[in-house]
Amino acid sequence: MIVRIFTVAVLLGLAAGPALADDFKALPEGPGRDVAVRICSQCHSPEIVAHQTLDAQGWKDLVNQMANNGANGTDAEFDTIAKYLATAFPAK
Repeated sequence: MIVRIFTVAVLLGLAAGPALADDFKALPEGPGRDVAVRICSQCHSPEIVAHQTLDAQGWKDLVNQMANNGANGTDAEFDTIAKYLATAFPAK
């Protein structure tokens, strides 16, 4: 009986995994997406960036502003986020 319960729990967990991984549909896949979701979601929905289009310097400035406002991450993580955003949401 315990094996059955464990098996059902594992199968339910595996079924939920893809749904949880795709919570932010407005953020395209790409290098740095996972870092952006992890760091940015500490304070706000990371999808807020989907409504902005900035050049690389604009994204870097915005990420630096978030870091100065208390975002919790390393310099390398902030650089990764800025590069991801500049690629995913470039200036038009």
